[in-house]
Amino acid sequence: MSLKGLLKVLSAPLTPLNRLLPKKGDRILIYSNLGLRDNAKSLLDYLISQGYNQRCRITVSCEGYKRYRKNAPENVRYVGGIRALFSFLGSRYMFYSFGKFPIKPSKKQVVVNLWHGMPLKTVGQLEKGARFDGKCYFNYTIATSPLFAEIMQKCFCCEKDQVLLTGQPRDDVLFEKDTKLKKLILWLPTYRTSEKLGSVNSGFESELGLPLIKTAEELHRLDSVLTALGFKLVIKPHPMQDVSAAPPNLKSIIFIKERTLEHQNTDVFRLMKSSIALITDYSSVAFDYMLHDRPIGYTLCDLADYDDARGFTVGDPLSLMPGEHITDFEGLEKFIRTSAACKDPHREKRREICGLVNSAQDGHACERILTECGIV
Repeated sequence: MSLKGLLKVLSAPLTPLNRLLPKKGDRILIYSNLGLRDNAKSLLDYLISQGYNQRCRITVSCEGYKRYRKNAPENVRYVGGIRALFSFLGSRYMFYSFGKFPIKPSKKQVVVNLWHGMPLKTVGQLEKGARFDGKCYFNYTIATSPLFAEIMQKCFCCEKDQVLLTGQPRDDVLFEKDTKLKKLILWLPTYRTSEKLGSVNSGFESELGLPLIKTAEELHRLDSVLTALGFKLVIKPHPMQDVSAAPPNLKSIIFIKERTLEHQNTDVFRLMKSSIALITDYSSVAFDYMLHDRPIGYTLCDLADYDDARGFTVGDPLSLMPGEHITDFEGLEKFIRTSAACKDPHREKRREICGLVNSAQDGHACERILTECGIV
């Protein structure tokens, strides 16, 4: 039986047991069952950089946890799901981005749902057809603004005072001063079809699993445009997206996976920091990228289809997309040429929307979260 299946069976008796067991105040659990990335990874990096592992024992549970053990910092241990469950039952603090334990926190615990982005597409109980039990298994979740605080409250069936206006740990890197812009455009499409999640959010068809580009020939055409401009286009598919292999012999288009970024000791948010423009769609990364204050192009070829299949957290999603609205291949090529020429016609509107979706713009999200949790 999988850990998820086991937890479903054990969740009812584990909640009262969790209330009875003592908690150690210097124990922190970070849980991320779809890989060590995003807000969980950013918060872990901050804890280590600030020396919290010198006075606390930090347990990390994630997919592929064994490969982290060799270079684990002092007092940081990497474990599988079963050991993480035992750690949870004895820890004062828990943070998670992906997955959760369906066990109610005891009064002696602080459990924080860091999530993985401010949702434009529906999540939690708002998602169409979602198997959401309507229960809240955390003390707090986080948001980047009052607008998203209200949305997160609805998505996860929690109270207003359970949503902390801290910003996201993953965005702190966008405020670092030592990264220079490169002749790089980043494309981060959200997933449409995921066998792993058993989800189909759009019925669009493409050889490569990318919106707007239907064939390998079109991708090669775009590659020629980028080569002539002297720019690189880095395409990072969503970790849950089903994709085919990229065509060979591309000079200026690079397909990259999460594991590759990990081996290079970087992540998608550092790529954001060094890029001059972003191409995306309904992904939450657009709200993060607004903090970088660079052009955003939104691929909207399947907007109606996506809305029908998945749905959005706001009535007019286009109102939160301050950038080029791209609906065909020619529009995609135009956005790349415009961005390469350093033209930014949507700057003022983007800054206006950024203020609406990102209240705190200072790079101190991790610090605020730990302060709110009482970890000093």
